Amino acid sequence: MMRRNLLALLVATGLLTSLGVAPDAAQGTAPNRQGTNGSLKDRFVGTWKLASVETRNAKGEVIPPAANAGKPTGYIIYDAAGYMAVSIYPVTRKKYVGAQPTDEEAQAALTGYTAYFGTFTIDEKAQAVTHHLEGSLNPAMGAEQRRGYEFSGNRLTLKPPAAANGNQARLTWERVPDQANLTAEQRRFVGFWKLVSNERRNQKNDVLSTNPGQFGYIIYTNAGFMMVHMVQPNRKPYAGAQPTPQEARENLRSYTNYLGPFYVHETDGYVVHDQVGSLSAGRLSPSPQQRHYEFVGNRLLLHPPVTYNPDGEIIKGTITWERVGNAAGTR
Repeated sequence: MMRRNLLALLVATGLLTSLGVAPDAAQGTAPNRQGTNGSLKDRFVGTWKLASVETRNAKGEVIPPAANAGKPTGYIIYDAAGYMAVSIYPVTRKKYVGAQPTDEEAQAALTGYTAYFGTFTIDEKAQAVTHHLEGSLNPAMGAEQRRGYEFSGNRLTLKPPAAANGNQARLTWERVPDQANLTAEQRRFVGFWKLVSNERRNQKNDVLSTNPGQFGYIIYTNAGFMMVHMVQPNRKPYAGAQPTPQEARENLRSYTNYLGPFYVHETDGYVVHDQVGSLSAGRLSPSPQQRHYEFVGNRLLLHPPVTYNPDGEIIKGTITWERVGNAAGTR
């Protein structure tokens, strides 16, 4: 225990990096940085937590944030198979007063929230990474998001294109170490899984509802972290720069995003998604969500807790995901 705490302290302070020791190797996990046996892509692969956001002007000077600017947090995930996903949101978000958001609460829930997913490619010569979006919380967000990048120890800084006045944002992410003690069952979850179907059935196995056209991914990482993005089809861009109350409510209904640690209870056949962040401001504190699971070939079936119709009949939901990219746990 003492050795583990010491290693954690050395990783956090960057001393291992300054001594030329990779923190992942020190903690007994597979190396995930560029090295003699790695690639530039390997340096991106993993789970990263947002450490800081700043804006610099054309002279490189840091511009102080606005007095009312909320402090953001979030995570970005890169996969060895070339998939990525990101969620960023203010830590000061307020929970809905009622079960459903008011107009003002719906607009506030989207303010400062960024979520999207897709694939990524790296231009090493230009020192840039491009996120090729498949889905985004903002329906009008451009499909190609190019970012300059810099690595420093266990940190990655992404730089969106500068504005016309030369101002440029810098988002710095800190790597979340892989867990050294993942079980074989936990490793079966690791990777990107693409949504196949989302349906509800009654006790007679009759289909009561489906979500045709819905798409997205659920992601589990070697850091013991998970993230989900689910999007309804045919979403319309906002009429203006910011969503109207009606557009905000519709966007909250048409996009699902949450993230947090995950825990596998193999004996009882369920996984817990401990939501520490969610697009829905109806749940802002850690909110454990239980899902019974089945692995069927290349698919993962998740079953939320059963519900009941007015007659007391059991209604069972099944969300089916199919693995994309590499096999579980590989890089």
